[in-house]
Amino acid sequence: MVETLVVGSVVLAVLVVANLLLTLALVGRLRTLQEMVANQVVLRDPALPLKGDEVGRFEATTVEGEAFTDAALREGRTLVGFFATGCRPCASVRKQLLESPPGMPLMAFIEGDPGDPDTVALGASLKHVARVALLSEGDSVTRAIKQAGYPTLVLVDKGVVAASGHYLHEVLT
Repeated sequence: MVETLVVGSVVLAVLVVANLLLTLALVGRLRTLQEMVANQVVLRDPALPLKGDEVGRFEATTVEGEAFTDAALREGRTLVGFFATGCRPCASVRKQLLESPPGMPLMAFIEGDPGDPDTVALGASLKHVARVALLSEGDSVTRAIKQAGYPTLVLVDKGVVAASGHYLHEVLT
């Protein structure tokens, strides 16, 4: 009986110490996150292209049938956006672009079937502020600019990534 109490006490002591260590680790992590928020540190999507990355070679055709290549991005500053139908953040970014165009050339790439009415409607709405092209799976544009989900926005300055993000305030500030 005494042996059982001793073993039980030892197990209980080990569990209490383990719980204490986990609690201290959690408090330390919480403090780190609080400091990040206080210092306005933004966690960056690691899949996004990095500032200074060069845009690779690509060829695309706009919905009007015009050729659009990486050479057009080497001429000045251009905002490149990747959108998809049914994407709520894409709809929010599209609305911001329509309400307040960026004041520079905008190239919008839309993933979708050219026969899909939602894809056509998204392209038609963006044509007011951008040149629009449709993407297909594994398109050379997504590899050249390193598109990372939807929406992806990339500010390109003379063929080099100047900023990237999923929202306008990340790219145009």
